[in-house]
Amino acid sequence: MTGKTNQDKPQSPPVVLIVDDEPGNIDLASSILRPQYLTKAATNAKTALKVIEADSNIDLILLDVMMPHVNGFELCKQLKSNEATTNIPIIFLTAKSQVEDITQGFKLGAVDYITKPLQPDVLSARVNTHVQLHQSQKLLNQQVKTLEENARLREDIERLTHHDLKGPLGVILFELNKINDKAIANSIEESVTNVLNMINNSLDIFKIENGTYPLDPDMVDLKRTCTRAIKSVRYLSRPKNIAIKLTQASDDLYALGEELLCLSIVNNLLKNAVEASPDDQTIHIEISENSSMVQISIENQGAIPEELRDTIFEKYATSNLVRGSGLGAYSAKLMTEAQNGHIKFAIIDNDKTRFTVTLPKY
Repeated sequence: MTGKTNQDKPQSPPVVLIVDDEPGNIDLASSILRPQYLTKAATNAKTALKVIEADSNIDLILLDVMMPHVNGFELCKQLKSNEATTNIPIIFLTAKSQVEDITQGFKLGAVDYITKPLQPDVLSARVNTHVQLHQSQKLLNQQVKTLEENARLREDIERLTHHDLKGPLGVILFELNKINDKAIANSIEESVTNVLNMINNSLDIFKIENGTYPLDPDMVDLKRTCTRAIKSVRYLSRPKNIAIKLTQASDDLYALGEELLCLSIVNNLLKNAVEASPDDQTIHIEISENSSMVQISIENQGAIPEELRDTIFEKYATSNLVRGSGLGAYSAKLMTEAQNGHIKFAIIDNDKTRFTVTLPKY
């Protein structure tokens, strides 16, 4: 025996509420719409409000302008001022002599009007158009809500995962002093530090993408940052016999930013440079200044392929062509711009690539 899925369940027809003080008009409109819609009726504003309060699935209201006590315009105004009913589309039913007054209805939020006596083809076409628009808008709103909930869930899961991972890694770092072989201890420390940086930055990138990252800039020692980044990629550079040379134009060059973000920028770009460089080459890192800004340039042998140059800073742009996730240049750009800087690349002599990160000077 197989159970029915949600897709197997028949969908309920759209609901149209007809509000008119003339029962004959209600009967006519209902007979025209009934093959496609579930119709409900009210002969006055008070009854209409009760029907709407009892049914939250109304897709459209056909509303007569001229009704005793509370007319259509007044009811429309009430519905549009209520958050629960403001998005229900309203089509006014009006006599031809009242057409000049219908602009008032549009100002109140109505989507259309139909003149009496009702023409079946016109009524069906207008109702169908606005019901479809309303249902499309509801579906879009549901999708947006789902995306927002998924984003919050992702952030919660990442935060919990980060917390659970940091604990064991912290213990490893704490116990490293018990290892007698300092070379092995240093290697383990570098690897654990890299993992910790990745954990910290994955959530940071998510917040930057969503515009919620709380930037807290301070003095960043760029030489120390680059030195740390060089150590972090030694597991890649050593097997390829790649040397990394760091030069600084002058002492006391500091950026106004966040140290971990700056470290991640250099890590990502330097990792890409090592992976792209041929064996037995030298990667040059230069720290310099320009007016009120400081610059970090990373130059390596090997030019970015032409087919990648226009999309290199896009998410996953390189994932199908070179090793890695395709997030290196993309995340570097995000983190640079989050610190009020900018990033660019240049192809040198058709066989070298130079990335330049510019950040505010401290």
